[in-house]
Amino acid sequence: MRELHLIVPGLAAWRDSPHSETVAMPGLERLLARGRPLGGETSLAEALCRAFAVDRQEDWPLAPITASFDGINANVGYWLRADPVHLQVGMRGMTLLDAARVGLDEAESEALATSLMPLFREAGWHLLAPAPARWYGHPAHAVALHTTPLDEVATRHVNSALPTGPGATLAMRLINDAQIILHDHPVNQARERRGQAPINSLWLWGGGQMTRTGRHFEQVLAAQTEAQALARLSACAVAPCPARLADIPRAASTLLVLPEFPADAGAEDAARLDADWFQPLLRGLRLGRMRRANLILTGPDRKSTRLNSSH
Repeated sequence: MRELHLIVPGLAAWRDSPHSETVAMPGLERLLARGRPLGGETSLAEALCRAFAVDRQEDWPLAPITASFDGINANVGYWLRADPVHLQVGMRGMTLLDAARVGLDEAESEALATSLMPLFREAGWHLLAPAPARWYGHPAHAVALHTTPLDEVATRHVNSALPTGPGATLAMRLINDAQIILHDHPVNQARERRGQAPINSLWLWGGGQMTRTGRHFEQVLAAQTEAQALARLSACAVAPCPARLADIPRAASTLLVLPEFPADAGAEDAARLDADWFQPLLRGLRLGRMRRANLILTGPDRKSTRLNSSH
């Protein structure tokens, strides 16, 4: 393999937590120590856009890219993700759980979105919900709004991550009105009776206009919709992420996005990740089986490094 671009979501946040202080990951530590440090990416959205050389607009413009992937014609105008979420208020502020984590199904998603569409139309927006975890807002005109990617705030406190910019006041007024409608919605009442978290808000992020990618990988191995959508836009071959580095199909250049490392993972999970991925990557570079590698750990304590066989 000539080049590997490896993105590891969630691991940096896990390593920064108290329970991981005594966990040894020798392969990862050596890779980070021997490579050339790069500017780290806080979110997976940023890491993916940088990997494909997608320019930042007000946001990293993933909304029109994933909308196109979901079968929506998003080639014209401004698009914004308006994903359904559960906000839980605690003593330290609001914590966010996305639709995938609370198990929103297609029928529930359709019913909730349909109830909100008149509100959005009145504001001059279209609301589309092609998938339970991915809703889209399409205003008549571009909104000057800076937002925080959903992956950066999922399962974390969101108080300091709300939209900012000239359009933030109107956008948040729309979201607040949507929260009122969602509060007593029959779908949410039924979810609460079953002990499930209700969908009580929307998270705006990824706004922008359709763009082009500036980089092509021979293959993209990832389960994340955003990675698959960028791969399709750049005409890359796409396949699921393998279980270990040794199972990667041979290719000149590969972008690989691991599944998110769970916040509740244990020491054995970290040791397995190191043995399956980081130690083999170190050996591959040392023996010259791989020429170059970029290793990206997203999260609050993000770390990124670029290595070649000489390192």
